Amino acid sequence: INAEYGETTLERRNHLQVGLSGKRAVSFSEKKEVIPPAPQTSPPQSDEEESPTVGGFAFTMQREDAKEAQILIQQEFIKTMVARYLNISIKDTDESLKDGVILCQLLNEMRKNAVRIINMPQGEEKLSTIKATKNLTAFQKFTSMYLKGDCCTLAEIQQGELTPIYETLKKLSERFPLQSDA
Repeated sequence: INAEYGETTLERRNHLQVGLSGKRAVSFSEKKEVIPPAPQTSPPQSDEEESPTVGGFAFTMQREDAKEAQILIQQEFIKTMVARYLNISIKDTDESLKDGVILCQLLNEMRKNAVRIINMPQGEEKLSTIKATKNLTAFQKFTSMYLKGDCCTLAEIQQGELTPIYETLKKLSERFPLQSDA
């Protein structure tokens, strides 16, 4: 059997060759599950007790917890910024920013007439995709001009990617602090 050692894929192609004893070589393909060897765990090197790991599971959980904590910090920063600049509270950070209304209003609070036209929803209706895109484009155009391109993209805002939005708003708040903060 010709097989590469150390392969970690679940599917691979094996070629069986029968020819070691001088018979004719035959080859075929088959799906075969390759199970990686169990990881070796070592005792903790510090005084702190570590949870045992199986295949990096505990490390993955710690990384997920850290990522969740980072998202919560970013959401709180955005909510606080909106509350301080606009005197309103938002519940769902991702959904509140997707139409660009709050983002454009924040810009106008930071810098007068940064966005001249903000498309607003009428009543309980959701803002149309075209109008939301116009708001987001205005926000992105302003931020890329003042932050020299180091800002979130239109796609990142539309997809609700919080980290780039947070980083952009943080840079803007440092560049254009509230008048009471200055």
